[in-house]
Amino acid sequence: MASPTILSSRFGGDKQTIREKKAQMRVIEAMIACILLIAGLSATTYLARVNVSVNESSIEETGENIFDLLCKSETIQRIMEGGEFTESQLKTLISTLLPSDCVFTVSFDSSMTNGTLMDATNIVSGSFTSYNAFSGTGTFTISLPLSQVEYQPVDVMLVMDVSGSMGEKDDSGKIKLDLAKNASKTFVDQLNMTRDRVGLVSFSTEATLRCSLTNNATKIKSQIDALSADGYTNIGGGISKANEEFVNHGRSDAVWVMILLSDGKANRPCPHNPQHRENCSYAREYAVNQSECSKTLKSKGVRIYTIGLGSTSDIDVELLQQIAFDESKYYYAPSAGQLESIYIAISKDILLQVRYDIVIIQLNILGAG
Repeated sequence: MASPTILSSRFGGDKQTIREKKAQMRVIEAMIACILLIAGLSATTYLARVNVSVNESSIEETGENIFDLLCKSETIQRIMEGGEFTESQLKTLISTLLPSDCVFTVSFDSSMTNGTLMDATNIVSGSFTSYNAFSGTGTFTISLPLSQVEYQPVDVMLVMDVSGSMGEKDDSGKIKLDLAKNASKTFVDQLNMTRDRVGLVSFSTEATLRCSLTNNATKIKSQIDALSADGYTNIGGGISKANEEFVNHGRSDAVWVMILLSDGKANRPCPHNPQHRENCSYAREYAVNQSECSKTLKSKGVRIYTIGLGSTSDIDVELLQQIAFDESKYYYAPSAGQLESIYIAISKDILLQVRYDIVIIQLNILGAG
């Protein structure tokens, strides 16, 4: 946490005001420290700050310091767990640190559930300027370990959407498929390739087995790099191809895992005339049926993780949750830049008995106008 001196010096005003702000900061810090001590947090935190954008303004430094406070691992963990740290306390915390003529909105969102963990605002009414503002966004991978289990080798099938939309740029200006390739290769690096194996299926209008299960990291990464985007979205076909590979080459002593990434809605195969360009009920049902087949393989079935990439209006969240082994195995990535954190979280979830989430923090501050 930044020192009270640095925080206070950025509010401006006379020395008495600054001394008052320092005193308030000490009280707030003590309050948070007590809450966290009582809670007895022992969680491990994997932090991956993605982006922080700041407009040039008189409240820039104040906003940065408040944002850094919110991004503390202890704060995020306490909000994830709920309990003593309430929305009212969050509102009081930020309001106390801000000049009286400023308003704010803040939210902590879960990528795993696509829901809001906590949000707060002090906006009631009034006119505020957009040029006297601060905006910060952070993405964090949070782990709350429960216990480590005896290691088992894993056979993992990466099932990747390569439909035409994956060749488009996301909000960062980068090609979605390029970022997905990098994230999936990072996932391969998390495994022990002397014991684990990875295969690759791509799907667009049709599904294709690109690489059988292998412990050759160079080979699987080469096949990932060779992917290109075109066509429609055959989610069911991708699952079917992965199932075939498990049946034909999956090891009986390994955990079978499927990680399916898509940025669209199932629309192939489509028997309708004309064929649907967006969502297709037949294609959707086909995907569900194939995932049900996955869950009957072996004694415990295939552990399926799904990732929805992009706007929730472009993906079928309900379908991806239904396909997943359970709803907690569905992850939401608003932008492709967050995929690497998600793939790392999944790799840890496979190897350890751990609960993971991707938490997205958004803070906006506006000055009076």
